[in-house]
Amino acid sequence: MDRADFIRSTARIGGSHRWTFRRNIRNPRARQTLDEVCSSPKLHAPGSTYNASMLTRINEAIFRRTHRFWPFLESNALAINQARMNHLASLHLPIEGRSVLEVGAGIGLLTGFFLERGCKVLSTDARQDLLDEITRRYPERKVALLDLERPDDIGALGKFDFVFCYGTLYHLSNPEQALAALSQVSDSILLETCLSPGEGEAAPVVEESATMNQAYSRRGSRPTRAWVLNRLAKFWGHGYISVTQPSHPDFPMDWSVPAARSNTRAIFVGSGKPLSNPLLTTQIPTQHRAA
Repeated sequence: MDRADFIRSTARIGGSHRWTFRRNIRNPRARQTLDEVCSSPKLHAPGSTYNASMLTRINEAIFRRTHRFWPFLESNALAINQARMNHLASLHLPIEGRSVLEVGAGIGLLTGFFLERGCKVLSTDARQDLLDEITRRYPERKVALLDLERPDDIGALGKFDFVFCYGTLYHLSNPEQALAALSQVSDSILLETCLSPGEGEAAPVVEESATMNQAYSRRGSRPTRAWVLNRLAKFWGHGYISVTQPSHPDFPMDWSVPAARSNTRAIFVGSGKPLSNPLLTTQIPTQHRAA
């Protein structure tokens, strides 16, 4: 049963259809989840509206229990990835044919953007099981184990035109030492990160969960935009922030109003040479444009 069939079938789980659907589920963990949700007292209470949200709850619960790498494959993660890469393409940076060090690669879902442009990519992550999954999915790709909390290991990887650091910096408890080391092996960095509000210089440390897409050390950080921009200028020579934002709610268009979501993100570029690109600015914008 594919996911589309699953969604259509779960829409009918209020009565006897549940048992027909249950027999079609081969995974015992998925069947257990279905039984747990459908036996909830809330479902059977008089006048309950619980059934209206059950489709979403069952879909999410079974998906998480039956997909080992679910944090990278759930709908919101995929939506952020699509928005990120569409936005990166819109910046028209000179990426074609360059060498790229990808840090925090996860299971390799973003690497294809660079391979399609003729780049030579080394994908790295701190978790060996994620690198193993990349190799299983894409046997031809080059991978290496790299924990950015141990910056002395970075120099052994060689020199690169670009570092690709999307969704990784905020999972580091000491992002400054990682950026310093990455600047020694690259001419430029493409960076996207979760941020703290405000325009001061700060990178507060936060605790993170043990989920495989969170901090390897379980301690991350949430720098401000000013902190990131100034560190890129310090280590690469020139720091820029994108004038536009990816089309996703995590990327606010107006920083003068309180964030509507817990995660707020922006796109940055660090370069050893000055860039003349109307979509990049050295100033911290209050408002962005859509990409």
